[in-house]
Amino acid sequence: MRAGWMVLMNSGAIACGSDAPCLQTGDACTLEREISTVSLRPGEEIDQLCQSWTLDNPTELWVSNVRMQNGGMYHHSNWFYVPDDKYPQPDGAWPCSDGNFSELDAAIVGGYLFAQSTQVADESQTFADGVAVRIPPWSRVIGASHLLNTSDEPVSTSMTMRIDTITREDVRVRLTPGRLQYVDLRLEPRARSAFTMDCDLADNHQRVMGTPLTYKVHYALPHFHGLGRNARLEVLGGPSAGLDIYDVMGHGMSWGRGFDPPIDLAGATGLRFTCAYDNPRDVAVGWGIGDQEMCVTAIFAETDLAIEATVTRNSAVTGTGTDGTIEHAGPCTILGVPWNHDKPGGPPR
Repeated sequence: MRAGWMVLMNSGAIACGSDAPCLQTGDACTLEREISTVSLRPGEEIDQLCQSWTLDNPTELWVSNVRMQNGGMYHHSNWFYVPDDKYPQPDGAWPCSDGNFSELDAAIVGGYLFAQSTQVADESQTFADGVAVRIPPWSRVIGASHLLNTSDEPVSTSMTMRIDTITREDVRVRLTPGRLQYVDLRLEPRARSAFTMDCDLADNHQRVMGTPLTYKVHYALPHFHGLGRNARLEVLGGPSAGLDIYDVMGHGMSWGRGFDPPIDLAGATGLRFTCAYDNPRDVAVGWGIGDQEMCVTAIFAETDLAIEATVTRNSAVTGTGTDGTIEHAGPCTILGVPWNHDKPGGPPR
C-alpha cells in the first residue's frame, strides 16, 4: 500500500489504497489521506496555498460523500479534481502561483469537488442515495486554501480529506457544478449593507444549449466572512418564485445544505442570491481576504450546464430597508459551459 494512505471501512464500501482492487474494478471505496501539515507564525496569513493528492485511479470514481478535517486556522478551502498531468507539482502543499493554478480553469478542465465553510474544522458534504460527482480516471485532487493564525503563538495544522464512492451501477443522478459570486462589494462604514444578484439561468441555458432550463439543486453552500450577517439563495421567477433554497445566519458553522428531493427550478427563470453584512468599522470594506469580505455560493445541480455567475461591476444602491440596510444590486454575468460527464482524465498508463 502506498505511503500516506489510510485503510478504512464504511458500510457497503471496500477500504482501499492506490494499489487496491476497488480502484481497478470501480467498486465502492473509502479513500482518506492526510495531505499536508502547514506551519504558521503568530498572526501569519497564507492565501492561495495549494494542496494536492494524486489518486492513482485507473477507473472513474463516483463520489457520494467528501469529509474534510483540519487542525484549525483554515479560513476556507475550495477543492477540485483535475487530470493528474495538470499542475504537475509534488503532492502536499505548494504555492498556487508555482503551478499557475486557477480555480476556474480547474473547474472546467476537471471539476469542482468540495468547499469548506468559513473556519470550520470538520465538515462533510453528503449527497442523497444514488447521487454522485464523477472523478475521471487518473485524476488528482487539488485544494486552494486560505489560512490565518489569529493567535500569538506559532502553530502547525494538518489537512485530511476523505472520499466515499459508490459503483457506477448505483448512480442515478450525475451532478454538475455551479458558482455565484457578488464581487463588486462596498460595505459602507458603520452601516448595514445587502447585495443581491438576479441570475437568469433560463435565458443562458436557451442560448448555450438551445433548450429550456433543466436545473435541480441537490447541494448548496454559501461563503462570507466575519461581517456577514445573512446569506440567502432563492428561486427566481416561475411558480416557485421566492422559495428559499437556504437562508442562513451566523459565522463559523457548517453551512452546506443537501436536498432530498432536490429543489426543482422547473418554470423558473433562475436564482437570486443575497449577502447581508454589518460593518461596525470606520472604513469601508470591499471584496478580499483578511479583514475584507466575500459573497459566494457553490452549487451541485442536476443539469447539463455548468455555470459561473458573477457581479463584477456596476453595482448600485437600490433602496434602504426598514432596518436601515443599504440595499445594492448588480448585473449578473453568466458563463455557461456544457458539462461533459465523460471527461477522459489524465493520460492512461
